[in-house]
Amino acid sequence: MAALANMTVDELAASITREDLRESAQQIRRELAQIPFQVLQDKTAKYITILPGIRNQITFGELDGDAQLAPYSTKNRDAADYAIEGRTLVVYPGNCAKDFDPMPLFHSIWGESIAMGLNISKGQICRKLVTIFAARIGMHINDVVFVGGVRNRAGKTTADLFDSFDTIVGQEMLGGNIAANKGNYLKIGKITKMNAEEKLKELWRAADKMLKGLSVFMYVSPDVYMDYCDDYQARHGALPYNQQFEKKYLEGTNNKCEFAVLDNLAGSNFIYITIKQNLLLGTDIMYQQNVPFIGSYDPWSCTFAYAGVYGEQIRSIRKEFLMIGDMTEDETVDDGDDESETVVVKSDVTISFTKDVDEATMGEEYAGQVATTDPAGKTLAYESSDTDVATVDESTGAVTLVAAGTTLITAKFAGDTTHNAAQASYALTVAPST
Repeated sequence: MAALANMTVDELAASITREDLRESAQQIRRELAQIPFQVLQDKTAKYITILPGIRNQITFGELDGDAQLAPYSTKNRDAADYAIEGRTLVVYPGNCAKDFDPMPLFHSIWGESIAMGLNISKGQICRKLVTIFAARIGMHINDVVFVGGVRNRAGKTTADLFDSFDTIVGQEMLGGNIAANKGNYLKIGKITKMNAEEKLKELWRAADKMLKGLSVFMYVSPDVYMDYCDDYQARHGALPYNQQFEKKYLEGTNNKCEFAVLDNLAGSNFIYITIKQNLLLGTDIMYQQNVPFIGSYDPWSCTFAYAGVYGEQIRSIRKEFLMIGDMTEDETVDDGDDESETVVVKSDVTISFTKDVDEATMGEEYAGQVATTDPAGKTLAYESSDTDVATVDESTGAVTLVAAGTTLITAKFAGDTTHNAAQASYALTVAPST
């Protein structure tokens, strides 16, 4: 048989079969499963934490309480005021199957190797081909880590598979859990090359002192970072600027706040200040649930198939671990005339449950929690995230247990002419009957 480099296109097509392709994919199956993570490693994984052993979900408990020393007295004893707050990382199954004609791709790789004077083998061509699609999966996952991902079970793209960090932040803002009065939010408005340094320093100064005591990242888009560099250079002129005006740390933070400049933050309305360990991407690769496969189902094409599970969560949204800067611009009202306009500014509503985490047992009585609102008297609608575990009366919040498992019971306020919409949830874990 002629050497690969000397084959014609027709000879190459006859030499490299679909069986070669399938065999090659099987041989490097573990490697294929790792490729999406290699893409993330090159782009985003430096700044987030990938948890590789999550099959369904995992809840992170966080103890919240206080204790102080008072002047000595035998009466300085009381019950501890504490609560355990849980945040759950859920991973969702996803899959894809792509039919393709391998020959044009074979020819392209083969032609490239000839042009570069490489003596590439048939096995190397097969391996390079089957990695193309796995790398694309990694690219699309990376694209929605921060922006664009909204869980939609009926969707057809990676953006439908899980909630991005921006989506999670938006949900927590709606529920009043990320807010100025919580100490983890600051409205900073639009950032330009005229105000970037001032705005980013303002955000840093507003962060909790415990957070500022950690070595943290400030997560920004390339546009925000370039505005900061331009603003700094314009303000400080010829002052030394980390060689060539490239700033690694936010000025004035004693190298505690390092910029994380990420392409996949483009279009985000938020700036994050947190630690790498707080931004979680979960998957199940440790359990070999991420499965790549090459098959052939008709005479003229092959099928690349891949299945896996992914999900995201912010481990803690408390002010000690997270600060969010909101760059959205204030909305203005203009009806086209020259008269001054009256803008109605709505107030926030706080929704509260007695406990953030609750437990029940099948066969035992459990009524559920009733939420309160501040201001009082707001009409709420209740819902359960998993009706296979428990259902909830939409108007009263009364819970009916269905099966063992965990669900989120959410109370929502739709908003009105004077108050913004809001929501709050508690996690209900139902144990089997004893």
